[in-house]
Amino acid sequence: MLGLRQDQQKHLPGVTLTPLRWARANDPGFPTPAGKKGTELLYRVSDLERWARNRPRAGEERRR
Repeated sequence: MLGLRQDQQKHLPGVTLTPLRWARANDPGFPTPAGKKGTELLYRVSDLERWARNRPRAGEERRR
């Protein structure tokens, strides 16, 4: 499990914290936290990787 701040570039290359935070607040398909450490929510790496692979790409609809 990892927090969103911890090693996100290692596990989710090309995905910065800004879209992760936005998705956590607004994307119903974003994984639910698997636990908590202090005030930080923890996520399973496999859940975040699956979400990143399946998320819609920004601007894709505009190009059609």
